[in-house]
Amino acid sequence: MAFPLNFNIRYEYDSLRSGIFLPVTLRLGRAAIPCDAEVDTGSQVCIFQRELAISLGVDVEAGHRIVLSSLGGAVVAFGHFVTLHTLGLEFDSVVYFAEEYNLPRNLLGRDGWLRKVRLAVADYDAEIYLSPYDEG
Repeated sequence: MAFPLNFNIRYEYDSLRSGIFLPVTLRLGRAAIPCDAEVDTGSQVCIFQRELAISLGVDVEAGHRIVLSSLGGAVVAFGHFVTLHTLGLEFDSVVYFAEEYNLPRNLLGRDGWLRKVRLAVADYDAEIYLSPYDEG
């Protein structure tokens, strides 16, 4: 049985990188900070580097505190409302900023991003397909 899916966006990602990275812009008020973030379907939340929060003018520790477990150990992060822009899609989301500096990568996780999109990956072709979840 076939299951047809329709997507608004097709993006060719860099297959030479270790992971699927997308261009992202975080917005808060008039501040907008571009960065790359890795699609991580196993991550419960979206987490970004503390340095990005500071550039946006966010008081990191004023957010909702959580402790995440990772292969490298515990990561403390704080949640804040921002506008998350990815490949033409824009969402008001809660994202988390790491307590410590120099987080190795930014992650697009389930809460804040993945649950807001329909996603397909054709890794052999290094292509990702996206649409807002509420379309189609």
